[in-house]
Amino acid sequence: MTERQNMRELARKAKQRMIAGYYGKGEQRGRRRTLEDKVMHDKIVAIVEQDGTVTDVIARLVDGDAYAAADEVERQRLVLNAAATYRRVKEEIAKKGRIAAEV
Repeated sequence: MTERQNMRELARKAKQRMIAGYYGKGEQRGRRRTLEDKVMHDKIVAIVEQDGTVTDVIARLVDGDAYAAADEVERQRLVLNAAATYRRVKEEIAKKGRIAAEV
């Protein structure tokens, strides 16, 4: 298999996963909230309910020890997951009417 064929095959498989709901909201639907999710949720609620502007939200959410020990790819994953979780929880809170919906 040439490199181009390999890339096409990978792209085809990724597209199938997206159509099947493997990524994004489809992944979250059937998932139960774990203890780690609950802790993250509580941190986000505390940040959102603070008075004033919080400029280091992601830094507060990412575990410092895990971040320091991770390689570059893992660091990116940690930051992106924290940002996605923050956005999701902030939207949930806004829907419940706790804050103004300025997401």
